[in-house]
Amino acid sequence: MPCKLCGLPTPQPPLRDGEHEFCCFACREVYRHFGAGIFAARQDASRSTAATRPGLDAYLWIEGMHCASCEILTEKIALDTPGILAASTSYATSTARITYDPQQIQESALPSLLSRYGYRARLRSEGAPEYDESQDLLRLVSGGGLAAAVMMLSLLFIYPIHAGFAVHADYEAIQWLAFKMAPLALLVFTSILVFYVALPILRGAWTGIRVGMLNMDCLLALSFLSAYSYSVVQLFYDPIDLYFEVAGTLIAVITAGRFLERRVRLRATETLNAIMEAWSPTARVCRDGEYTVCNIDELQPGDRVAVQQGETIPVDGVVRSGQGAVSEALMTGEPLPITRSIGEKVIGGSALLEGDLEIEIGAQVESRMADLAHILWNTQSSRTGMQARIDRLSRVFVPIVLVLAALVGLFFHLSGAPMEKALLASLATLIVSCPCTFGLAIPLTTATAIGAGLHNGIIVTSADLFEKAPDFDVIAIDKTGTLSTGDMSVVTVIGSPAVGTYAAAVEQHSSHPVAKAIAQLDASPATASDIEIHPGRGVLGTLDGRRVAVGSRVLFATLGWTIPEALATQVSQGLHGEGVVSYVGWDNRVEGAIVTRDRARPNWEQVAKRLRRHGRLVLLTGAERPSGYQAHVDEVHAGVPPEAKAAIIRQLKTAGTVAMIGDGSNDAPALAEADLGIAFGAPTALAAEAADIVIPGKQLERVLYAIDYIRVTRTRIRQSLGWSLAYNGVAIPLAMMGYLTPLVAALLMSASSILVVINATRAMPGIDGGDGGEGEDQPVPANLTSIGSTA
Repeated sequence: MPCKLCGLPTPQPPLRDGEHEFCCFACREVYRHFGAGIFAARQDASRSTAATRPGLDAYLWIEGMHCASCEILTEKIALDTPGILAASTSYATSTARITYDPQQIQESALPSLLSRYGYRARLRSEGAPEYDESQDLLRLVSGGGLAAAVMMLSLLFIYPIHAGFAVHADYEAIQWLAFKMAPLALLVFTSILVFYVALPILRGAWTGIRVGMLNMDCLLALSFLSAYSYSVVQLFYDPIDLYFEVAGTLIAVITAGRFLERRVRLRATETLNAIMEAWSPTARVCRDGEYTVCNIDELQPGDRVAVQQGETIPVDGVVRSGQGAVSEALMTGEPLPITRSIGEKVIGGSALLEGDLEIEIGAQVESRMADLAHILWNTQSSRTGMQARIDRLSRVFVPIVLVLAALVGLFFHLSGAPMEKALLASLATLIVSCPCTFGLAIPLTTATAIGAGLHNGIIVTSADLFEKAPDFDVIAIDKTGTLSTGDMSVVTVIGSPAVGTYAAAVEQHSSHPVAKAIAQLDASPATASDIEIHPGRGVLGTLDGRRVAVGSRVLFATLGWTIPEALATQVSQGLHGEGVVSYVGWDNRVEGAIVTRDRARPNWEQVAKRLRRHGRLVLLTGAERPSGYQAHVDEVHAGVPPEAKAAIIRQLKTAGTVAMIGDGSNDAPALAEADLGIAFGAPTALAAEAADIVIPGKQLERVLYAIDYIRVTRTRIRQSLGWSLAYNGVAIPLAMMGYLTPLVAALLMSASSILVVINATRAMPGIDGGDGGEGEDQPVPANLTSIGSTA
């Protein structure tokens, strides 16, 4: 039976509490702490995903998404396809989750069925598409240059006459240039802007019309096409009454904003490639007496998979031969490696540090990594941000503005005004209400903030990070790798000086984390010979003619060496909390012991104290013991599996806004579930993709800067959006009453956009200096392209 809390299989017999069964002690304790309400939170969250629907899930990349409206368009295209039961898309990462009926559609047929109206789909197994931004860059440069030329010609020959500073007679000496060549040049330059630079906008507007939805592209296209068309007609009547600069300015500003926004989205898409590689590893499987490498999807129940030292275990299974030291820190948060031998279970996604294993797959091919990836997809694909809400507003805004513009023109015409005045009033209403300020506010501010973050060692992985509330009711934080370094260090050496010297010489030959810590006790070049490694237990070697053993109690029991009771008592008295005891002996006698422990991160107490000012601090760890960290937090949940971490976050969210700080793949579901996810340290690909923000390095203080950094950026976004609302609230009524000409409307619209750009691109505050206690972290290079590389 599955665990009532996290859904993982329960042991036999299961852990019970009343009528409920749990997979582990931690899940049961979580239930006892929160009560039955945590089950309701889990059920409510599951109803928001496609996992409860019939059919199979497929995950695809969607190329061609250029605004949040594309989410609705691609979902509509998918749902109009027979056999597709549900669709959920993410504009931020250009991905889609499709639930389909395998009786009607094969997964391989989905890309061709969904590649319509300018969108191109491909299965996740094909890898992330490599985006060629050369055309976008060419459009950006062309748009800026041509719009500048159009504006310059307008300033020289059109604006002075419109403003009353000059008359036609003033241009008599250059009449041919002013009234013939200049208007023709304006026509040519603006035509290139409209039909080349603005081609993506025109394509988006046409796509919206074809699927029956007026989107932001429709209003943008109608705005600059109206100005362009009016100016083309006026060329034959009055070559000075032109508004080409209106169309050119609109196109240039929109193109620049979308280019910056696209760079943000591409960064998120590139990081998503890391989770794909982690989700679909290969395995070395033994069939017909020979080992072959195959994809994990090709594995069958009962297959035997060989795993060598240093490799990742691809699937869950039972060890059938070999013995090894396995690190499950990636999957469970437990920092100490565990010895796995014949008959014991291993978890897919854990790392084999020492030894070689052959594991047998059970009745089902399962991988904890794949399970976590599915949870991550289900959580992230349902996210929407402020930009999506703005686009939903624009879908109402667009038809309203169109109706208002038409009514204004009709009103002026019926009131006896000339047709030209009616058309100009209608065009002014249309132009002045262009929602490009809404479209620029978020992407420009976000792009500026991302650049500042990279300079200060902060990587943004979520497009809607800065739309989230910077104030939190609860802050959940992981222990291993976050409050602690995840690195082992020696805390106690019991015995003579030779204990440390001999142990260091022998442990130099082992790659175990505990061995690496002990090897640093002696910097002398002395090394042992005749090395014999017992994976997960210890090492034997010969030094100065003595046979030296360093390892666990199990190793010495195997060797038949007795541990003196006095030494065992001394070790137990000095061992507080979480630690690893390595006994050291030679010549068949145990002479001493060395205690190692996961080191606490410098200044973590001060960081915890400051975090508690923001909200209630909850320690959420997969390790069995909190090891003294509980004294500086408000609440502790230890020994918690990844699936239960996500359930706890959902329950904490019932009390308010929740931030989660973690580093491992075991934290990925919780990071994705939280209102704000921060991956710290050396985050894994899963954790980096699940989080909204990644802080590589050793300085835990950067978490505090990140929270302030989010607050500043969010304030600027709100300032820009507030200005946009105020501007439209004043400018549209003025245009409807005929007080604004198209020229003035364009200038006001341009001024509004410039104000938004200035506010968005203001310099961000830098991070405070200080020593991290472990050396100053260097800023992240601006050309960083893969979050996975930080793991």
